[in-house]
Amino acid sequence: MSLGNEEFIVADLIRKELLLGELSTQENAFLQKWLSVPENELYYQKVIDFETLKSKESFYSGIDTDVAFERIREKISQSNTPVVTLYNYKSLLKYAAVFLVLLGLGSAFLFTNNKENQKEVVVTSITPKYNSPTLVLADGTVVALEAKKEKIVSKNGVISNVNQVLVYDTKDLKGAASGENTLIVPVGGIYAVNLSDGTKVWLNSKSSLKYPVEFTGNKRAVTLEGEAYFEVSKNLHSPFTVKTKSGNITVLGTHFNVSSYTEDHTFTTTLAEGKVKVSDFDSKENESVILNPGEQSRVNTKNDVSVTVAAVDPSVYTAWKDGKFYFENENLKSILAKMSRWYNFTAKFENKSLEQIRFTGIALKEEPIDRLLDIISKTSNVKYKIIKVNQTYEVTVSK
Repeated sequence: MSLGNEEFIVADLIRKELLLGELSTQENAFLQKWLSVPENELYYQKVIDFETLKSKESFYSGIDTDVAFERIREKISQSNTPVVTLYNYKSLLKYAAVFLVLLGLGSAFLFTNNKENQKEVVVTSITPKYNSPTLVLADGTVVALEAKKEKIVSKNGVISNVNQVLVYDTKDLKGAASGENTLIVPVGGIYAVNLSDGTKVWLNSKSSLKYPVEFTGNKRAVTLEGEAYFEVSKNLHSPFTVKTKSGNITVLGTHFNVSSYTEDHTFTTTLAEGKVKVSDFDSKENESVILNPGEQSRVNTKNDVSVTVAAVDPSVYTAWKDGKFYFENENLKSILAKMSRWYNFTAKFENKSLEQIRFTGIALKEEPIDRLLDIISKTSNVKYKIIKVNQTYEVTVSK
């Protein structure tokens, strides 16, 4: 599939998602694969923001979309496209293509200033909506992980998919497997995978894990975007490494949680059992720390500060894998950021001081959002309002 065709399809899927509020299983799998690239995910968030769409109207509405899109595709296809200082034109044109296609396919709906078409209403709650994760096989095949799909057959063997857990059978692999698979869990999902060495990984919502179909040699390595809990199978001759954009964690066999969401600007490792080494954090290759059970390392990736280590209760940071929200003296900005990955909303505060109000509490993730927001409201002396604009939700916190 050419780049131009792929971006055209992605634009059409975004348009359909905005108009109808849902996609088919196959369409969702395709979109989730595209969103697994952090750059695409950040752009997607900008595209679906209604205010962003309106701000682009005056510029893009005057463009002949058919002619402009063809020019874009021609430029993208040129392998010798020059790089101009301050701008990566290839990337810019790719994303401009998405906007142009959105305009061409659904501009009347997306960019109207008519308040009726915005369909802004105040709602009482948001019910969690489970979104099926996606598995991208080593050969590029995209598989939507539906409950009814209990066996996934690939050239590298058969993968079991039962009770939201993927299992790789080393007997089935027969030492001939190669390449990497990628598990992508969207907003509103939790999924687990048993790797070929017996290691079990729980992946939180809005996260992805890239891992070898079969570990070989004297090292085991996976790449994480987002948050995951690991129960690593012990192997003295083969260290296990979790790679993230903000740092790496190396172990022999242990239980620990890693959170490395780009939008949080923090990289945390919480150790429940065993011992781990956290290194290469914040691009400081010569620095590392050793964690003992009940300790957490934290790096502020935005301000380029050194790592800090503190004693914590690991159960607070691993409750998510058991379907719970558990907050202990955590500020509201952080709490709503975590909730937004489950209920799919944007959070707003009437003033900055409200972001730092602290709260301690627990709630089940299967419950509607108002259960937890009511508790926060009553104990923290704040008010909240939920607004639905077309197919997107917004939670505003006020005094």
